[in-house]
Amino acid sequence: MLRFFSKFQRSRTVFLFAFCLLLLVGLVVFYLPNTDLMPGTNTAALSADAKIIVATVGSQEITLEEFKRAVASYAQRYTRQNQLPFATLKALGADKEALDGLIANRLALDVGNELGLRGTDHEISDQVTRAFADANGQFVGKAEYIRSLALQGKAPADYEEEIRRNLTANKVRNYLMAGEQVSDKEIEESYKKDNTKVEVSYAIIDREKVKSKLKATDEELKAYYDANKDRFKADKPTRKVDYIYVSTDQVAKIMPVTDADLRAEYDSNKQYEYRASIIRRDVLATADEDSVRNKINELNVRVRGSQSAKAEDFATVAKAESQDASRTSGGDIGFIRKDPNKPGAWRQRVFSIKVGDIDGPFRDGQSWYLLKVTEQREVPFEAMKATLRAGVANRKAYGKASELADKAYAEATAAKSLRKGAEAIAAEIKQPVDALLRTTPYFKDGDTLPEIGSNPAFEEAVKDLKKGDITEKVGIPGGLAVPQLADMLAEGAALSFEQAKNQVENKWRDEKEPNVALARAQDILAKAKSAAEFSALCKAEGLEVKSDTNFNNLTFPGQASGGLQSQQVARNALFNLKANEVVKVPIKYGAGGFLIFAASKRDEADMSKIGGSRDDLRQTLVSERQAIAFDAYVKAARKRYETAGKLKIYQDRIDKGMEGAQ
Repeated sequence: MLRFFSKFQRSRTVFLFAFCLLLLVGLVVFYLPNTDLMPGTNTAALSADAKIIVATVGSQEITLEEFKRAVASYAQRYTRQNQLPFATLKALGADKEALDGLIANRLALDVGNELGLRGTDHEISDQVTRAFADANGQFVGKAEYIRSLALQGKAPADYEEEIRRNLTANKVRNYLMAGEQVSDKEIEESYKKDNTKVEVSYAIIDREKVKSKLKATDEELKAYYDANKDRFKADKPTRKVDYIYVSTDQVAKIMPVTDADLRAEYDSNKQYEYRASIIRRDVLATADEDSVRNKINELNVRVRGSQSAKAEDFATVAKAESQDASRTSGGDIGFIRKDPNKPGAWRQRVFSIKVGDIDGPFRDGQSWYLLKVTEQREVPFEAMKATLRAGVANRKAYGKASELADKAYAEATAAKSLRKGAEAIAAEIKQPVDALLRTTPYFKDGDTLPEIGSNPAFEEAVKDLKKGDITEKVGIPGGLAVPQLADMLAEGAALSFEQAKNQVENKWRDEKEPNVALARAQDILAKAKSAAEFSALCKAEGLEVKSDTNFNNLTFPGQASGGLQSQQVARNALFNLKANEVVKVPIKYGAGGFLIFAASKRDEADMSKIGGSRDDLRQTLVSERQAIAFDAYVKAARKRYETAGKLKIYQDRIDKGMEGAQ
């Protein structure tokens, strides 16, 4: 309970930025919302989890309850409503990111305790009274405060300790980063970069792009196995699985699609397309941000009208004011068809408004838009035929494949033989029995399997099987599988080379593929003498070459993969290039990938317009520098703690604690 409320004024002005501050601190030090990882998780279970320590960082502890909530927080990236099984989240790396975030938080707290930078009772009271205030800015009172927390499954003491941790970690960050300064010269350089336009051609070489060209011989794999035998043990459940494979592509060959099927599909799912007109204004430089925003807002009022003025004709305004090529036709960009593969594309906004409505202003890339829907029509049957055929064929093939998989499962379980199951469907699917029967190598959860990949659903389907058990169909790439557990190795058993071969190749590739990607990137850059040569060499290597300006639209991988640093390095290297120059050194991009590029065109900044931008630029640069420095500090501190034995992770407790979330 907040024993210090009696010392605090009950009357206080509500500042909206209090919430923003709390959220900001939470992002920096990994605030954990109180959400369950899996449906059905109850408060009693979480209370028990609070007593299980899964990691220690100096004097700080991390509980299983915190870990579960952290994983749930990361899971929100991948789904908003449906909960994902822990095996899926683990395959996505959510467990590692969650634990890394908690460790970074505890490192800051441990340092804070040593430096005497803990959050105080007064600071906690201040945040609580702001967060739990009524419409008049008054604290809602202890009873309502306790009730509100109870609805979230939280106790006041836990909630207040969470705030103390956030305050402490933020103080540590500010203390460590207080010395970050930015000179006038750096501000001018930043303004120059922000307002210089460098058009860039780039390509990304990652592990996937070199995988097919890197072939491992048995001799190489055996040598790797012999040198690393201790790494190949059944320290986790290690299985081999036989399965019947029902290919949807093969089934599609026996499932004809008629014009009657297409017509029925068309009639039951009428598609419409909308004609639209736009007004576009471009942000050519950072200094133009405010003026362009003001201009698009002015145009918005003109085409919508106001109390004092009638709406102007959209096409007329577009002809006079738009910077898009469509201005010559009054902003008309023609009919737009729905594209389910690009729901976020700005043109798809026409499907959320009616004919005659105006949408915007909205921004996309370096441009602001106003969009008006001018006409609606049904997409003609003939124009839809190809799309309809693909959809009907896929649906019929999957439906039939599912039916065949069920039939194979029934026959296989009755005869206790996968072969009998395959024989039951071979004639109908028009494939030899042996073509339907497949076997995985020995694998652990998370391993990449031939033809199946890293597949949490497959792992989930077989995890409880005993040797010889057959389970129902499960989706895998290209179709459905009916699995049977062929073998399970004893816990702790050493794997022979044949048993470990798939794992050996995966680990061998983990080491080799990034080096091959780097060598390939270096070779292209060494040969390219111009932007045109760069593009030609990349295309000859089968790489996709994309265009951008200042890397404004290229998304760099997250912080765990060094994304912030990579973005800074890439942009600095780009701005140091002259027109038609090629970067000399590949830039690290994510895990095992590299970014290579050439500057195709360059427009210099007008330094006479820097004016009043200096203060804003100084604050932005300081914040960016602090974020990078703090990230580097946390990584270095973690390494020190690991070396000194002050960081301990109890993976067995995590695995056991998450069994119920599998």
